[in-house]
Amino acid sequence: MSVRSIIATGLLAAGAVASPQWGGGWGYPKTVTVTSDHTVYKTVTKTGSCSGSSVTSFSSSSSHSSSASTSASASKSGSSSGSSSASSSASSSTSTVATTTTTSASNTVPTTTLLATATGHPLDVAAKAAGKLWFGTAADIPGTGEAQDPYWAAEFNSTDFGEATPANIMKFVFTEPEPNVFNYTGAEQFLSFVEGTGKLVRCHNLIWQSELPTWITNPTVNWTNATLTAALRNHVTNLVEYFGDRCYSWDVVNEAFSDNPAGAYASNVWFDTIGPAYVVEAFDAATQAVKAKNLAVKLYYNDYNIEYLGNKSYAAQNLVTELKGRGIQIDGVGLESHFIAGETPDKASQMANMQAFINLGVDVAITELDVRLNLPPNATTEAQQVLDYYNSVAACVAVGDGCIGVTVWDFDDEYSWVPGTFPGQGYADLFLSNGPNEPLTRKAAYDGCLQALTGAPESA
Repeated sequence: MSVRSIIATGLLAAGAVASPQWGGGWGYPKTVTVTSDHTVYKTVTKTGSCSGSSVTSFSSSSSHSSSASTSASASKSGSSSGSSSASSSASSSTSTVATTTTTSASNTVPTTTLLATATGHPLDVAAKAAGKLWFGTAADIPGTGEAQDPYWAAEFNSTDFGEATPANIMKFVFTEPEPNVFNYTGAEQFLSFVEGTGKLVRCHNLIWQSELPTWITNPTVNWTNATLTAALRNHVTNLVEYFGDRCYSWDVVNEAFSDNPAGAYASNVWFDTIGPAYVVEAFDAATQAVKAKNLAVKLYYNDYNIEYLGNKSYAAQNLVTELKGRGIQIDGVGLESHFIAGETPDKASQMANMQAFINLGVDVAITELDVRLNLPPNATTEAQQVLDYYNSVAACVAVGDGCIGVTVWDFDDEYSWVPGTFPGQGYADLFLSNGPNEPLTRKAAYDGCLQALTGAPESA
């Protein structure tokens, strides 16, 4: 079924009852079997947990063969901001998707789940056929128990994903917990899980304002420009040289720019002590390490709210121009793309922004894609989520080789960062499960990504 069909009908053929209880798992028993040919046989039985709840059973099988709004993307530290980009909004006036109503003393909440119906062409296979290097995912290993979850691990190792990003374990607090004392144990656990699968690795990240050790944020002797610059360069040099070409690329600096005012440098220990030169110093140190070890690793700037043309995106473009003008290596820009359903930049807006970076002689990549919903989800908001995923991935496909790939920020709602950061929002990923160590089910958002990769038009 096409993206347009999802919007028009508000359903997928395998619609099923769902009633998520965010933060505490899903409040009903569910069994899902995924066969080797990606056929899903799903049985859902709901038992109400509140007084007055109904009890509903639903079984299904499925085979895996424009109105103006404001866009908001947010960093993993919980920041968000809006843009003036337009997004086609979904409507569902006539829907036959399966629903159930749970009634409590205070409210009545109908909920739905739209499931994927796509056949063939797993995501990474389709991405490579479209000329991309990968369709990938972030993984929080070690940290969340994902690696020990057999269903999560099986999907991670599937041909849906050809790239992996360490969500946390390569950040400063983990890799240099004490001055000039480097700890790569966790990072090696991540790499040992990934290496041998054929997946490329985007190493993330070298310098950021968050997840810093206390010796950086609260030093025993106040930093000076010279001493903090030396510590920054030492950290960057050691990590780039240690991991070498095991990394396809490094996010050298993450989220340097502010949302308020948009495009100014954000206040943090690096900027407040060194000034904007800290970004130049980080890229220069990485450049020198690449040259010293004769590495092929690529160097990226990564940020959110730079997915559409605006002051923050222009600031990132100016950074690319400045670094290139100084003869410092910068190979690409990462567009985080943490979006809200219905407030996501449309395809044309994302294409124009991507092309602006490509015109400067760098690649772009969608690096942390998810599309979160207000909870509970319903057929209309889920259909909008499908369209937003479609538009984002389709923009990458449409600009050609300059956009090298798409990475989702994990793929199972069970391990999503969103509900813990944005209370009342969630359901942001491509799969859902009944909890840790439970089978996964593809959501309709999966179809949106796949149709974009395979060139299926929105209007098909």
